[in-house]
Amino acid sequence: MSKATEKASSISSDEQDLARLGYKQEFLREFGSLATLSFAFSIMGVAATIPATFDTPMLAAGPAAVIWSWLVGSVFCMTIALSIAEIISAYPISGGLYSASKFVVPKEQVPLVSWTVGWLNTLGQIAGFASTDFACARMIAAVGTLVTDGEYAATPGVLVGIYVIILVLHGIINTSSTKAMAYMTKYFVFINFGTAIAIIIALFATVPDSQKLSAHDVWFSYTDNTGWNSDALAMMFGLLSVCWTMTDYDATGHIAEETHRAAIRGPVSIIAAVGGTGVLGLILNIAFVACSGGITLPGATGMSTVEILLNNVGKNGTIVLLVFIILVTNTIGISALQANSRMVFAMGRDGGLPFSKVWSKMNPKLQVPVSAVWLIIVISVLMGLLNLASATAVNAIFSLATVAMDWSYAITIIYKIYYCHIKKTIEFVPGPFTMGPTLGLIVNSIAVLWTAFVSGILVLPTYLPLTVDTMNYSGPIAATVMLLSMTWFYVDANKWYKGPLGNIDSSVGAVVDVELQEGKKDDGFVSSV
Repeated sequence: MSKATEKASSISSDEQDLARLGYKQEFLREFGSLATLSFAFSIMGVAATIPATFDTPMLAAGPAAVIWSWLVGSVFCMTIALSIAEIISAYPISGGLYSASKFVVPKEQVPLVSWTVGWLNTLGQIAGFASTDFACARMIAAVGTLVTDGEYAATPGVLVGIYVIILVLHGIINTSSTKAMAYMTKYFVFINFGTAIAIIIALFATVPDSQKLSAHDVWFSYTDNTGWNSDALAMMFGLLSVCWTMTDYDATGHIAEETHRAAIRGPVSIIAAVGGTGVLGLILNIAFVACSGGITLPGATGMSTVEILLNNVGKNGTIVLLVFIILVTNTIGISALQANSRMVFAMGRDGGLPFSKVWSKMNPKLQVPVSAVWLIIVISVLMGLLNLASATAVNAIFSLATVAMDWSYAITIIYKIYYCHIKKTIEFVPGPFTMGPTLGLIVNSIAVLWTAFVSGILVLPTYLPLTVDTMNYSGPIAATVMLLSMTWFYVDANKWYKGPLGNIDSSVGAVVDVELQEGKKDDGFVSSV
């Protein structure tokens, strides 16, 4: 079979699978194996996310917190990845777990559950994308400070200006065809891995063994610097780094309608990305920790990883590595915006947003939801403008990302556990990737328990005493989003929002219904709801 014939067959099969789920094909399927895998890795961008979050475990509790929080967190994050991968494999739709929720939730509860999952995921993704691009702006400003030997420091206004330019650049890039995005994305994984490996080599090559921390200090040295007077809690705060890095697990699911053989390539890419990021991230963390001996952190730069590089690699080497870290941060932002825009499109397609028809409209030439892309850019700009008033305020908004997205996953998984595994009133027929009923139930349960546990840690203030600057606003903001969402639903949205019902023509829908009733379980896209 020629590649062209295989591609055509794959597209036809994907379209049939999508039709059985109630949706017509609107995107062009251009993401192959490498592009999909690279997309999954680029969302996590370990070479940039670890330098950005390293301070939390290192300053809160020291070297051991960095290593053990990453190691333990990676293992448990894999349970979330496996749970999401199984659901994405069964229901490869652009809405990800939002769209999948209707297949694991009783019919009468679908509107409320899908509404909640959809809004948590959408707002969490927007906050995550915006925080990534703002971190990129901060890194660019940091390079300016390094180049001028500390003489230049970006004002809040300049920082916002850089941030807006980055947002617009990412918006322009995402106003491209799926083919162009797939071609560009397939190189992201090499930039990400190459940068991480370059940092590791640069650190170990320039720091003499006599100046490196001992293995014992790397793995077992810790001090509670949080004010909580609890070594265990101080260590747990380090989980922020791994959780922030590995969030947005279902991003690959959001490009499912643009991926060949999405039911298998999507879940495989998610699992490979989490596993690969876990291993490479552990090595990168060990490199930073081992080479931090004798350095006061976070130092004059205000960023521990930059200070470690500056003291060991030198000014010029640090600047070069920072440029590549900035490049990786941009690949995260580009991929996150693509995934986010597909989520906005999916909710708009189902009538779940104000002016839904606008945000679900496809550009006829590019066949991508351009309006959804620029809606996210506008909202992100508004978020960033808060920095002109208070850095604490903008960080508070950005803090919504991890908690909101993780609970958008957990809610869907909880319903799958209860109705598909325990009560068995809804049949979950898996896609090509499945853990089986027994292992699936165990892994799903661990994923939910882990989400509940880690969310409790992530909403606590890292440092005491409590002040405006040390307050952790992620919990209150997530709760406010939930409250407003629920209020809107019960006051008005319940009258018109019916959940992700699909957009197949009635004639096609009739055929789909017949196929489902005949139980084509070999295709793995059947539910009793």
